[in-house]
Amino acid sequence: MKVLTRAHPTFRGLTRSYQVTVQGDDTLVRLARRVIEGDPESLDKLLRELEPLVVRTVRLIVGSGSWAAEDAAQDALLDVVRGIQTLRAPEAVRTWALRVASTRAIKVARRERLLSLRRAALIDPVLAVEPADGRSAALKEAFDRLPPKLRAIAVLRLHVGLSEAETAGVMGCSLGTVKSNLHDARKRLAASLGARGFAPAASKRCVEEIA
Repeated sequence: MKVLTRAHPTFRGLTRSYQVTVQGDDTLVRLARRVIEGDPESLDKLLRELEPLVVRTVRLIVGSGSWAAEDAAQDALLDVVRGIQTLRAPEAVRTWALRVASTRAIKVARRERLLSLRRAALIDPVLAVEPADGRSAALKEAFDRLPPKLRAIAVLRLHVGLSEAETAGVMGCSLGTVKSNLHDARKRLAASLGARGFAPAASKRCVEEIA
């Protein structure tokens, strides 16, 4: 297996071709089965297939364009490598990888949210500079201020494209929780944008804009 290195943050999203372009689940299942049977070459191949999905998911939950997001994405990939042998159902490898990625991302996002609130309390509002692209900045700020669990559910449902039931499975919560959290996330995003004088976009478009 190739050694993973920590890349410097580019402060750009991945190209559109990286957006949930994991090849068919059949390929993932076949590779996962071979990995569990002890084939090291299949582990490299499986990791290459899962990497865009795992990295993108973690970046969006933690907050793309930050050192913390880049580190968390690399750590999530290592979590996948370390934990793949514990996978008992190869056909669930995609959902399992998303659960691993979300768990890592939520942990880091909670820490970063707390640090951000502490830093914000030290900044003089008079000295704050409004970015040139006001709406995009306001949208990203609003999304990053969502509680990490709401952020994760929004990413899995609206960006990754999981169904509500699949999202509930990844997050380990009920279907009702997914629905109520999505509703809460939409309300918070709309309120935050409205308070800054911007019209809210459709929920899926909101996630795409910050991706």
